Amino acid sequence: MVKDSPPADGLAARARSRAADTYDVLVRRSYHIARWLPHRVTNALLRLAWGPRDRSRPRLPAVALLLLAAQERATDARDLAPYLAEQASEPTPRGRRFLHRLAAVLTAVKEPRLSEAVLRRLPRVPARYEAPLRGASAYRGGQTLFEEGRIGDALAEVAPYADAHALCERLYRHLLGERAALGPLPVRPKLEAPAMDWIPGRVLHLVSTALPQADAECTARTHRLAAAQRDAGLDPHVVTFAGWPRGGADTAERVLVDGIPYHRLGPGPGPHEGFGPRVEESAREAADVARRLRPTALHAASDHRNGSVALDVGARLGIPVVYEVRGLAEEASPSTAGAGAEGGERHRLAVQRAAEVMRAADAVVTPSRTMREEIVARGVAPDRIVLAPHSVDPALLDTAPDGAGFRREHGIAPEEFVVGSVSRLVPDEGFDVLVEAAALLRDMGVAVRVLLVGDGTARPRLLSLVEELGLQDACVLPGRVGPGDAQRAYAALDVFVVPREDTQACRLATPLEPVEAMALGRPVVASDLPALRELLGGGDAGVMVPPGDAETLAKALDRVQGDAELRRTLAEAGRAEVAAQRTWPRIAATYRELYRVLREN
Repeated sequence: MVKDSPPADGLAARARSRAADTYDVLVRRSYHIARWLPHRVTNALLRLAWGPRDRSRPRLPAVALLLLAAQERATDARDLAPYLAEQASEPTPRGRRFLHRLAAVLTAVKEPRLSEAVLRRLPRVPARYEAPLRGASAYRGGQTLFEEGRIGDALAEVAPYADAHALCERLYRHLLGERAALGPLPVRPKLEAPAMDWIPGRVLHLVSTALPQADAECTARTHRLAAAQRDAGLDPHVVTFAGWPRGGADTAERVLVDGIPYHRLGPGPGPHEGFGPRVEESAREAADVARRLRPTALHAASDHRNGSVALDVGARLGIPVVYEVRGLAEEASPSTAGAGAEGGERHRLAVQRAAEVMRAADAVVTPSRTMREEIVARGVAPDRIVLAPHSVDPALLDTAPDGAGFRREHGIAPEEFVVGSVSRLVPDEGFDVLVEAAALLRDMGVAVRVLLVGDGTARPRLLSLVEELGLQDACVLPGRVGPGDAQRAYAALDVFVVPREDTQACRLATPLEPVEAMALGRPVVASDLPALRELLGGGDAGVMVPPGDAETLAKALDRVQGDAELRRTLAEAGRAEVAAQRTWPRIAATYRELYRVLREN
């Protein structure tokens, strides 16, 4: 039997497709070669591409664009956009050929901003380049919308290209996963049967990250709390979120840190899948850990993702859930997110999920009355909320770290007046105001040294500000130090300063560092915010100043410097506040009683 020959138009279409494929490969290879060529060579090629014509109208515009992109001359390349679009829009065979060449070059160089500059002027794009070009633009737009908290708009931006553009497909899945971890709590699983025999006094803490890989305020609180509970006769275990730790770190299923067992879950879905699938995987694996350990209570530390995991496990296995609200991440994030994030969709859904986790938990624990008021406002009954303030080991009250040695190591003389902090250097902490206050003190004739120990996103800006104000000799920013040196840094300070900004997160959450400073007898000057006023015994254990006011802060520091009796009074009041309210044995006893009541009920 003789087979029918393909139609002539089909053969022609295949030939055109093969030719286009060949041309695309040629353009991609040319671009990669151009990126490795010396600039003197690409400059010579650019002169040939322009020819003797006007600089705004190259003789070989597609070649000129490719070479500019290879030299990373983004502005020059985008300046060509009007001319390129004009040539590609001509309704002639020449214009159509150039449109294909231009689209091939834009696809090869993969510069979304350059593509956008051209595409917005073009009435059409060849079908074979539609997905790679408009998809790249949609991907970038979707990222921006997500950063602004507009999840629904971001999904709508990338959805049309999710099937044809790899990055859009990946972002689409990520956005779906992020949205799944927000908003209303999913329906929780039914109670498994038969019921298990729980081990009295055993507690399973559910956290995101942990020591020894992550040394931060939240991981320090978890570890100190677990150690205090062990000393109080409980049997604490800690389990971290699925996928922790990442980056090639030790991933043993169980490690001991100072005798406290830390359990790790599997790698789980990658971060590109968003938090929804990771919450689900964490819940499944944490349930397996709980079946082995048989704890009498689950204790989840904020944020709401850990709380969601604990509630799932608790419902599945019939274990009471304590949700510890240390801070409100959904209130902290808008301060660093893009414009419009606060009150936007992502923020609103995060607030909703956090509130539902609080309301669903058997008990909610929080470190401050200011946080307690916010939790009540979110619909939690006051009698289900327990206070457990940030605390210290009582031995710290009798510790005398070598502050003089720390001063010597950093070129600070014994007689110098030193103010500062041991903290994360992030924008909300307001340390730029402290640096500005130091400049004002210098202008007042007051000799002062600023010591800021720690690291964070604000450190580069602080270093630039120090240079701007000519305070290089007056400011010491040694970076992050270990726990032992941190105590020595506290002792090196004459005044511990907490110049936090007036943000919602700072108004609600109490930091741990001032508590340690008070225990070590350091006078505290702090922004007059509700959480800090509460921490400082209603303002009696510190000097309160308006947030963001460098002049008033400078005057307060000058007053504390010149009044030895005031410094002594503040130090004694701070130590007394810590001794009475903020030691770990006291907090561990609070938790032990809470777990007992929950199990009996």
